[in-house]
Amino acid sequence: MEMTSALVSALNSAWLDEFLVWGVAGMTAVIALVALVNAVDVFLDNEPG
Repeated sequence: MEMTSALVSALNSAWLDEFLVWGVAGMTAVIALVALVNAVDVFLDNEPG
C-alpha cells in the first residue's frame, strides 16, 4: 500500500503539472510551425510565372 501512496504523491507533484504544460505548449508550437510552413508552401505554389 505504501508503494501506491508514493506513486499517487509522485503523480500529484508540481513537476508533473509543469511537464504537462510544457509538453502541450511544445506540441502546439510544432503544430503552428507545420501550419505556417504549409501556408507558405501554398502561397509560393500559387505565384504566377
